[in-house]
Amino acid sequence: MSKYVKEMMMDQIRSDLGDSRSVLIMDLKGLDAITEFQLRRDLRKKSIKLRTLKNSLARKVFGEIGLGGLSKYLEGPTVLAWGGEGVAELAKEISTQVKNLKKPEIKGGAVDGVVIGPAQVEDITKLPSREALIARVVAMALAPAQRVVALANAPAAGLMSQLKTMSEGSGGDEGTAGPAEEATPEGA
Repeated sequence: MSKYVKEMMMDQIRSDLGDSRSVLIMDLKGLDAITEFQLRRDLRKKSIKLRTLKNSLARKVFGEIGLGGLSKYLEGPTVLAWGGEGVAELAKEISTQVKNLKKPEIKGGAVDGVVIGPAQVEDITKLPSREALIARVVAMALAPAQRVVALANAPAAGLMSQLKTMSEGSGGDEGTAGPAEEATPEGA
């Protein structure tokens, strides 16, 4: 392979990854062509991209973009997976596909530039999705505001309750209040 072709392949890997710092490295050996096509199609529907790598070129590219630690996983047939909604969704989908097909294996990966092993990829699959995490953060952020509103409304609600009780009490006690008032002036 000429130097020019190798440089073009490296440029393609760089442009494909773009700003993505979360990737998974897999080995798809053992899959027939139809199964691999179906895997790629299913992943494409979820915006996850796959690229077969030439290990020596991938080592150079990963070294340039700060993912040099991935070079220990670049042995044998190697496929790079990236994209999706977030790293948790990427790991969950790839892990699910690997479990269903039983032949491919996850070699390792990187999460925001930090190199991880296959066991850590499995741990990532247990994380909630990005949307669920955002919902939790929003709920936590709104909780103090909701409590402040509830506390601010509490005295007003208590006052309204007392006024209501007093108005009901004065309406029902009119017959008993009259003689008590009359007794006071006579005693004076």
